[in-house]
Amino acid sequence: MKKARRILVGFKTLEDVVSLTDVACRIGARNATLYLTHVIELPDPTPLNADVPELESAARKILAAGERIAARSGLKFMSETLRAHDAGAALLDEMKERKAELAVIGFHHRRSLGEFLLGTAAQHIARNAPCHLVCVIPPRK
Repeated sequence: MKKARRILVGFKTLEDVVSLTDVACRIGARNATLYLTHVIELPDPTPLNADVPELESAARKILAAGERIAARSGLKFMSETLRAHDAGAALLDEMKERKAELAVIGFHHRRSLGEFLLGTAAQHIARNAPCHLVCVIPPRK
């Protein structure tokens, strides 16, 4: 595989930002573009344009942290907050739209009942990714 030039980095939490952005910067081509992406995942009955200031504030902090790391690497980057009812589907759509050659996502050990029954966003992405995928799994605490 040649070094990727279009890399989507999907963030879930602030704790993921350093490791995911670092991995993307290390394995990307010298002139790669990082697409730093955070999905505000809203419950199904909630309209996507609902006012959620706490989640919007968290998204800004997450993306700002990713931007600082990407800027230090010297790579080009764009950041975006998406709103969706399903983060996995939103990230897959973004990979296709951006024509990503590589996606870097995280996987967490904590699982809700819904994730246990339906699967996680990372599992959905792994099954359906239109590009190469790197899944960063942190050590258990």
